Amino acid sequence: MTKKYKSNKFVKEDSQSTNSELVFGKNPVLEVVENSKLQVNKIWLSENARDQNLKERVISFAKEKKVPYSLVPENKLASLTKNQNHQGVVLSISPIQYKSVTEVIQSAINSSKIILVAHEIEDAHNIGAMIRTFVAGGGSGVVLTGRTNIGINATTIKTSAGALFHADFARVTNCVNVINELKKNDFWVVGTDNSEIAKSIYDTNLPEKIAIVMGNEHEGLGELIKKNCDFLVKIPVSGKVDSLNVSVAFGIVLFEILRCVSLRAKRSNLT
Repeated sequence: MTKKYKSNKFVKEDSQSTNSELVFGKNPVLEVVENSKLQVNKIWLSENARDQNLKERVISFAKEKKVPYSLVPENKLASLTKNQNHQGVVLSISPIQYKSVTEVIQSAINSSKIILVAHEIEDAHNIGAMIRTFVAGGGSGVVLTGRTNIGINATTIKTSAGALFHADFARVTNCVNVINELKKNDFWVVGTDNSEIAKSIYDTNLPEKIAIVMGNEHEGLGELIKKNCDFLVKIPVSGKVDSLNVSVAFGIVLFEILRCVSLRAKRSNLT
């Protein structure tokens, strides 16, 4: 395939704190204390924690890094997390820093060569699930676009099971500008769509250096965005279902692309 383009919100800790965000749940917390470089400001642990191993690992981290921690009643953790499943531990961290689109693109060029562009995704659970799938597939570069995109928040972190800390993020409003920047860097841009003009994902010759654009849960991608994509793909479904959840659809598209890239590499090695 010849490329036709040449290169030339988190949950707040409390009303008095605007510079910290919350992480909670076993896997996200362990990713922070054992694998990330994020600054941890404070830790709350349930005084009746059932997972003693988790408690010991977090307290050991707190003592080593000199992070203040408190043993508190369950209702304190419930209040901090708005009754979400905290699993007995909550961290206050400095906010994740968004990078520029250029930085995300350059990082992807040097690694997976796949970028996720999530446009106007409004459900934090969907974003978190997509990021978890993306990281599992070897991806790391994510660009969040649109005015109503939920961004990264505590629910996103929890849903991603901490995988989010292995990704780079950019956040901008204009998706078309992002697409144009991707094309300048020789990425093929594939949009997902359910219309008749979209080809089946299984009948498309998918390139290696690619950006996958996923649209809003209810409205999909706008016409201007679809017009600027290199091609549109869809997932064949039975007439009993209109469409798939956006995070499920992304997983199918991503791993079909990875399968095609892997097959192409094997064939190349045989010649």
